[in-house]
Amino acid sequence: MKPWRLFLAFMLLSLGGFSVYTNLMTTPQEIWYTYSLGASIIIALQILFPNQLTVVTWLSAIVVGAVLVNENMSDSPSTPWYLYTLGALALWGTAVMLRRHLAKMGIALAISLAVCVYYFGLHQYFGHETPWYGFIIFAMSWWPLSIIGHRSSSLFFSVLGFGALSVFFLFVNIAYSPSVIWAIYPIFAAAWWPLAAYFYSYRRHLSR
Repeated sequence: MKPWRLFLAFMLLSLGGFSVYTNLMTTPQEIWYTYSLGASIIIALQILFPNQLTVVTWLSAIVVGAVLVNENMSDSPSTPWYLYTLGALALWGTAVMLRRHLAKMGIALAISLAVCVYYFGLHQYFGHETPWYGFIIFAMSWWPLSIIGHRSSSLFFSVLGFGALSVFFLFVNIAYSPSVIWAIYPIFAAAWWPLAAYFYSYRRHLSR
C-alpha cells in the first residue's frame, strides 16, 4: 500500500477522533460527532482500499446504518424509522456486489421482489393507512422492464412502459383521491409514447 494513502487515512481518522473530543468537551448534551466520524471512516476506507469496491461499499453501508440507528435511538426510540433505511443500504451493497450481473433478468427480478416485499412488510408492520409501498413497487419495476426493453424493440418497450405508467397513475388516483378521477390526464399524455414509437418504426420501415 502506498504511503500517501496511509497518511491521508490517518489524517482523516485523526480528524474524526478530534471531532469526538470537541463534541464531548463542548456540547456533550448533543451528540453530533457520529456524522463527522462516520464520514471520516467512509472516506478513509475508500482511500485505503480503492480496488475493493464491494468490501468498501458494504463497510460504508454498515457505518451509515450504525449512524442512523444511533440517531434514531437517541432522538425518537419509540419510532424505529431506521428500518426504512436498511432496505436501501442493503440494496446499495447488493447492487455493487452483483454489478457484473445486474443486466440479468433473474437477478433483477429477485432483487426487485426482495425490496418490494421488505417495504410492503414494513408497511404492514407499522400499520400505515396509505399504501405508499406502491411507489417502491413502481420504481423497482423499471429495472426488469428496462432489461426487457433492451432485448426487444422500442415499440414493445414503449407499450410496456405505457402499461406500467397507466397502472401507477390509476393506483395513485384510487389510493389517494378516489373521489376525483384525474388519472386519465397523465395516462392520455403517456399514450403518446407508444404512438410516437409506432410512427417512428413505421417511418423507418417506409424509408427502407
